[in-house]
Amino acid sequence: MKLIRIDISNIAYTEKKVPMESFLDLIESCEKLLFETGVYKNGPTTIETCLSTFGKPGEASFKVYIPTNIPIEGNDEFQYLEHFTIKQCVSDVTPFDEHFLPKIEEMKQYIHDEGLEMLGDTVFLSIFPIFGQHFVEMNIPIKEITDAI
Repeated sequence: MKLIRIDISNIAYTEKKVPMESFLDLIESCEKLLFETGVYKNGPTTIETCLSTFGKPGEASFKVYIPTNIPIEGNDEFQYLEHFTIKQCVSDVTPFDEHFLPKIEEMKQYIHDEGLEMLGDTVFLSIFPIFGQHFVEMNIPIKEITDAI
């Protein structure tokens, strides 16, 4: 696990509420809605959701952030965000499989053990399809810490 900062520019943004089992379908459908001639995705799709409800049965709320090569016009499906920053978060990467949810619990325990403090009940998941398998970079925002000099 590591501490990172996240900065994303030119973002197509939408909010959706879908059944948890449709999580990957949500990502794929959002990406297909967006692109026109000259507009393309230039980074991983990132999903924001609640730590306490993610992975549990039923509907869940998701915020979807798709970085694009140029600013886009807002429409019925997407809004445009010029820039998005998370100043500090604990980050780790894992396959999106049966080990995914236990990894989130491991990250929460790491935050506790290191004396860090989570910022709210939020997790950001950046999805990477690689050779037919999905990997996810999990990012849990924490209260910013600075090194003592």
